[in-house]
Amino acid sequence: MVKLTIITVNYNNNLGLIKTIESIINQTWTEFEFIVIDRKSTDESLSTIKKYEKYITHWVLEKDEGVYDAMNKGIQLAKGSFVNFMNSGSYFYSNTILKEIHHKFKSDIGILYGDSFYFNETGHESIEKTPSKLTFSHFVNSGINHQASFIKRDLFFKYFMYNVEYKISSDWEFFIYVLCKKNEPYEHLQKTICYYDFSGISAVPENLHIYHEERDAIMKKHFSCFYEDLGYYNTVIDRRIRKVLRIQNNKVLWSVMKFFISVFIFILPKKKLV
Repeated sequence: MVKLTIITVNYNNNLGLIKTIESIINQTWTEFEFIVIDRKSTDESLSTIKKYEKYITHWVLEKDEGVYDAMNKGIQLAKGSFVNFMNSGSYFYSNTILKEIHHKFKSDIGILYGDSFYFNETGHESIEKTPSKLTFSHFVNSGINHQASFIKRDLFFKYFMYNVEYKISSDWEFFIYVLCKKNEPYEHLQKTICYYDFSGISAVPENLHIYHEERDAIMKKHFSCFYEDLGYYNTVIDRRIRKVLRIQNNKVLWSVMKFFISVFIFILPKKKLV
């Protein structure tokens, strides 16, 4: 059985597609299949796909309901135990990265993930270090990058495929559900897996409201018991509050602060019970 399927979704990003394909076919470990799903591009992408056709296991050229619909098509075609989504514009961190981690594809771990090097068209760059211990609070504020992740394909059929109704957050929904609600095993690979192009839809400031609306809907859907606590949680994790809580490291100052808090609470007007 194939250990890994790499899926690349593309739409009118020919230059990014070339960069992605080159990074995949130049890997020193090659026991994977490679699927390209093109969303009916109108640029030179089709010519590029045909140019590299001998390296591509399957390729599809057709319209769809969005990027997540295209990713679902890739999952359906995949034969690998694990799948990785290296969409056009993003690419592997080095030509040896799969050789360095391929032994992990034999494991029973549900999700393997690493770190990412983010960049965009303006030249901004940053390294995204993902924690080795994933928590619910991490997902509330962030997530894990699917370009830097290797997902056991069976999980999509055990739980659900990507929700095509969402424009930005379907992969986030999958990760938070599978890891925080179903407690599937995971492992941090302790390596930088990819360069991730974050010039896409999720990075556009005008789409920030979509990002928040989708995440709110997902939280209500899967974690309704926690949803009402999110406002309180967001207050607690405010940077200024966290700085105050650091005083706990000093027993004397912490005792003093607790004393004054008790005084303030005592003098606050008491709410009348209705």
